[in-house]
Amino acid sequence: MQKFWEGYGDLTLTSWVLRAVTAYVLLLFLIKIMGQRTLSNMKMSDFVISIAFGNIIAHQLSDSSLGLRGPVITSVTFAVLYILSNFLTLKYTKLRKMVDLDVIPLIYEGEIIKSGLKKGKIDLDLLMTELRLHNVLSVRDVHAAYLESNGKISIIKNVDNQSVTLKDLDIRKAPIHAPIAVIEDGIVLHKNLEMIGKDEKWLIENLHAYNITNFKDVFLAVYEANDILYVTKK
Repeated sequence: MQKFWEGYGDLTLTSWVLRAVTAYVLLLFLIKIMGQRTLSNMKMSDFVISIAFGNIIAHQLSDSSLGLRGPVITSVTFAVLYILSNFLTLKYTKLRKMVDLDVIPLIYEGEIIKSGLKKGKIDLDLLMTELRLHNVLSVRDVHAAYLESNGKISIIKNVDNQSVTLKDLDIRKAPIHAPIAVIEDGIVLHKNLEMIGKDEKWLIENLHAYNITNFKDVFLAVYEANDILYVTKK
């Protein structure tokens, strides 16, 4: 156990495996407590913490002479600082402006803001690529474009170039109801049944249409719009 934490040059295969498993579980735990934002659009603080975790853990996994206790303590400390900084930036606007990157305007009323491109280190090729990805053929069709604090470019089209909606055409459409799973791998999801106002009796009656008499024979059953049950057998 001392070799596992402190580090020696002659770690066994089991110790190496345990180190890798410990590092993996530690990273999953830290990401779990820090929130899902670290998995998607990273802000500056998210990027810093991700790089730090990678460097802290990687060296200990590749060098048997290095201990694991220090990296674990350091990683947990980083996680606490990250959570604390997120709490403080949510509470104090001035601190948030100091920690997070500014939103930089790139285009306004069809005119490219050169100072914004320079400040955001965005070249024209990248800007034009982003316009094409947003189905914009001309800069003149853009009301505003911004480089957001997470590094992505958001584009707001001119009113005349926005897509026509059903509301614009005064067309009413039935509301969309998300499908809800009621059976997964043979297990009845009673909470979901209650949510849609159904019970097992209704479920059994609908399964008879698929020649199914046992819930365990169902891989997936989903309640869809218009009171329809979609079923996939095992």
